[in-house]
Amino acid sequence: MASKFQNRLVGAVVLVALGVIVLPMIFDGDKKYNEDQFASIPLVPKLGDEENIDSIPPLTQDMPSTPPEGAAEAMQIQEQQQQQLDAEILSDSLSSETAPMTPPPVAIPQERKETVNAEPLVQQKVETKPQPKPEPRPENKPEIKPKPVEQAPLAVAYVVQLGALKNADKVNEIVARLRLSGHQIYTIPSSPVQGQLTRIYVGPNASRQRLESILSELKELTGLQGQIKNYKP
Repeated sequence: MASKFQNRLVGAVVLVALGVIVLPMIFDGDKKYNEDQFASIPLVPKLGDEENIDSIPPLTQDMPSTPPEGAAEAMQIQEQQQQQLDAEILSDSLSSETAPMTPPPVAIPQERKETVNAEPLVQQKVETKPQPKPEPRPENKPEIKPKPVEQAPLAVAYVVQLGALKNADKVNEIVARLRLSGHQIYTIPSSPVQGQLTRIYVGPNASRQRLESILSELKELTGLQGQIKNYKP
């Protein structure tokens, strides 16, 4: 492979060298003549040479508008050969390149997966206990207090009993009259009932003498003769 590539390379170099040498000769065959003309022209005109300037022929010559026969064909053939040579050199250089070394695959040890037996979760049943029903609380009803019964005042010792009457209106009249006079009065029963005996008492009082002194006054107010008795609550 190396010798074939070298042969092609040498051939390409030879062709290029020939082209460099031959082509200038084809396109510039009259080069020596032009050099002679340029050498014969003095750089600075001498005195007396000005008259001869007009006699010098023009230096430029008309170049042929068309290249000489065979030159164009030779150029095309050379370009085609050069392209083929470049393509072969490129393909050989690509094929001669060594393939990149790929490292061997490294075996990766697989990690052991420990299988954990998931124990089924035992769902604990939550026992729902029935909530006790709230017992209805008894409503606090306001206690109806009975009206206090008018009781006879507690006497320490003595009272004056005026009398016992069945006429309730008469009893109420006597009681009102005595209370207006400032005496302490109570009856048994406390509320007179028509047709029932109602006893009228003045007192009680701890002083018997005090009660004896008002007997005459009580008789004038009520017309009843009072009697002093021991107080029995």
